Amino acid sequence: GLYAHTTGADTNRDVLDRRYRTMAHHFSANGYYTGLVGKMHFNDACNHGFEYYMSINDWLMYLGPKVRHYADEIASHQLMPRFFETVDDDGAGFPDMRGLWGGRPSPWVGNVTAMDPERYASELEEEDHLDAFVARESVRFLENGASRPFLLIASFMKPHTPFHPPRRHAGMYPLGEVAIKDVGDISGYPASARRISEAYSAVPEIGRKSAKAGYYGNLAFVDECIGALYGSLERLGLLEDTIVVYTSDHGEMDGDHGMYQKFCMFEPSVKVPMIVSMPGTLAEGVVSGRLINQIGLYQTLADLTGTGPADFTPLAPMERPPKGPDAVSFAEKVLSPDAPDGEGDEAFVEYRVKDRESSEYMVRVGKYKYAHYATGEGMLFDLEADPGELMNLAGDAGYADVRAELLGRIRRRVGALADGPR
Repeated sequence: GLYAHTTGADTNRDVLDRRYRTMAHHFSANGYYTGLVGKMHFNDACNHGFEYYMSINDWLMYLGPKVRHYADEIASHQLMPRFFETVDDDGAGFPDMRGLWGGRPSPWVGNVTAMDPERYASELEEEDHLDAFVARESVRFLENGASRPFLLIASFMKPHTPFHPPRRHAGMYPLGEVAIKDVGDISGYPASARRISEAYSAVPEIGRKSAKAGYYGNLAFVDECIGALYGSLERLGLLEDTIVVYTSDHGEMDGDHGMYQKFCMFEPSVKVPMIVSMPGTLAEGVVSGRLINQIGLYQTLADLTGTGPADFTPLAPMERPPKGPDAVSFAEKVLSPDAPDGEGDEAFVEYRVKDRESSEYMVRVGKYKYAHYATGEGMLFDLEADPGELMNLAGDAGYADVRAELLGRIRRRVGALADGPR
């Protein structure tokens, strides 16, 4: 329920202060059995309230000597050749805990084999991939602990890198059928966005095609894994009394504007899935256009389960304790998906908060979206008229009032941080 500018945990390498109260603490205090299986960037040995925790490290131990295949995949990142020299990708949890080697290089450096981008299928069998492991162990959690209320986070890796799906799923997307999108005119975008696009455009086309094909194969595979977990709820008779939320931490640019992965404020990067299933309460197949901030999920689940209100009191004294949540519950929007948004409703995103020289903030209200950069540059889009975000209106005098109003909303959230370095 708190943004990075509040907690100070801004990147995959940061450690969240153990004194912050999480949704795991909340549900545990209300008698729920709390579990987390899979990827989570804790970066230390603190479980932050989860009673049951199986991390990527448990999967690596399960793999045993077969870990070398995963190390090869990390080192063979189709879009970022530097990983071959480091074999250290915190985005993919390798290693799962920061500082594990005491500042020394990864012991895998010099002990990995480069994979040909034309042969992007993983050497691991389907059942040995992390996502299959997460599905199996999540089912085990349900089988062993479902006799009492539970909170389970099943944190799947895919479709995230490495873009090396199992052989069957890699075969679904032959390289010859993968098309690279036209970059288009990026001259009107801020310098940081142009740099990202230009860097990816410098990657050989075979690398970009291999990454796309691998990404699609990853999607196909994780879809099956999630389906297996969801099916277990039906098999165990839990489906009618369980709230299921499907979401993601970021999107995938997939070649739009010449970009891949994330690291920007365009819609494919920041607009993520949010599917909520609540049998007996929510109708199936309803699509809502209402704006929500995913960071309000803690409060939302507290409200939907009747265990609220969410508590933000620190577990131990802090110099600067949070004054309250940075986002609000969106339970009302889940329950009333067709109602209109109010004037105060907005979606907010921040990136690289601690790096004042390159920080980015974004706010969306209604059809307008504004991204503000520490350099003073900005991107303003009318998403109804321009859903592909091809026309940056930030420099158009006719939209000066819209830009000023949205920038004001950003400043109300983050204050002087929005103004970059001083």
